Amino acid sequence: MQIEELSEARDKMEGLLEKYTDLYDFAPTGYLTFSPAGDIIEANLAASNLLEVARSNLVKRRFGSFLSATDLRVFSDFLQQAFASKARQSCEVTLNVAGRPPRALDLEGIVFESGQACRVTLTDITDRKQAEADRLILNKLESTGILAGGIAHDFNNLLTVNLLNLELAQMLNLPNAELAQYLTDAKISALMSKSLTAQLLTFAEGGAPIRKAMKISGLIQESVRIALSGSKVRGEFSLAEDLWPADVDEAQLGQVIRSMVLNAREAMPNGGVVSVRAENVVLSGTEQPPLPAGDYVQVSIADQGIGIPKDVLPKIFDPYFSTKQRGDRKGMGLGLTICHSIVHKHEGAITVESAVRVGTTFDIYLPAILKIAEEEKMPPPCSALQHGRVLVMDDEAGVREIVGLTLSEMGHTVELAEDGQAVIEVYKTAKLQGRGFDVVILDLTVREGMGGRETLQELLKLDPRVKAIAMSGYALDPVILEPERHGFKGVLTKPFDMGKLQKNLDQVMYSSKVSKTAP
Repeated sequence: MQIEELSEARDKMEGLLEKYTDLYDFAPTGYLTFSPAGDIIEANLAASNLLEVARSNLVKRRFGSFLSATDLRVFSDFLQQAFASKARQSCEVTLNVAGRPPRALDLEGIVFESGQACRVTLTDITDRKQAEADRLILNKLESTGILAGGIAHDFNNLLTVNLLNLELAQMLNLPNAELAQYLTDAKISALMSKSLTAQLLTFAEGGAPIRKAMKISGLIQESVRIALSGSKVRGEFSLAEDLWPADVDEAQLGQVIRSMVLNAREAMPNGGVVSVRAENVVLSGTEQPPLPAGDYVQVSIADQGIGIPKDVLPKIFDPYFSTKQRGDRKGMGLGLTICHSIVHKHEGAITVESAVRVGTTFDIYLPAILKIAEEEKMPPPCSALQHGRVLVMDDEAGVREIVGLTLSEMGHTVELAEDGQAVIEVYKTAKLQGRGFDVVILDLTVREGMGGRETLQELLKLDPRVKAIAMSGYALDPVILEPERHGFKGVLTKPFDMGKLQKNLDQVMYSSKVSKTAP
């Protein structure tokens, strides 16, 4: 009977051992047993797979051979504390296996009762660490984006002041041709600065494009002309006459083309030719670039510059990557990154080919729209210049005064206000005196005061027929994107010149005149 009991006990023990072995060997978590010196005594299959070494070859091997010198010290301290305290200990190390990307591991272990070995679990936390790093980057980008948006808004105010001052100076009919040319060059430079604020706003707002079907030949030519102005580089165009309309955000596509051409210009400091080609292409979905099958407009920008080395080419779209030294580089390497982001968000693609001392070609693919809706016909402006009473609100004194001065030079009667409350008081007074305003121009963002949107709602209570133009340095403000929905009749995005100002006034005043005379 004793023999039978011993036999049953042995069978039960063997069964339990088998279950334990199965659970240990096939557990999804890696298990290692270490000696006080850090030698591996036992390993399960998950640990073997993680280290990419057969279990039989892991036994008696030092775990430190898989770690860097820094992580080896971390592991040694972890093991020493575990054996000294006999309490559960944990640490994080990076696993370096030849031919594989580094993996982040969480080690958690406790010493056996015998005190001769330590059982440790190995958990791969690479994805979690990457997610944490990504969240940190996103948080930093969000904070930087808010800062960038504020900088762009303030810079657009300054550009508006500069542009209108330059245009007023040009109106003086200066006899000095050289001085007149300086003013023209300064205006061109100010207009080119718009691309910087556009980049900042794209970065700040995430770059969501406001797309519409449009023919882009004129946009391409104008963007190239601005980018090459004042340089030794000239542009050559080959634009298909039957070029399909593209589904694009006009401002963002102009930004992409200017940035590409500026890169080409910098690659040819001694002058050269930038070749710009645009044609219709039909992709099958199986070739490069990897885009869905369909109709696209392909824009190619080729230079004869220094070229890009092969080892650098894969990195050119990475944020902040630049081959230039800090002292002479222009910007911080965001140009091509933003271009890539814009084209990607247009559901297109951008590719590059380059050879050192031969040149570089960028190809941009944009979705085409074969059928374009007929554009709404705007009423033709009156042949005679219209003059009216205009109320301008902006909390920036410089912007407020130069817009007022420009309107006065254009023949309008102008009154100024610094915030919404002041606008309401001025409008009330003028209405009571029978001297109403034909147009009210309202800045949307007012620091510590009532902005344009709220001001218009109050004005509509006083006068349901008020005609307002929204003005803002944020091109992606909801009011700028859909002015009619918020009660505005027109929009002015800073920076703007005299032409855009007059065009807005003509359209709003003409529509007002038509509505008054309509039967």
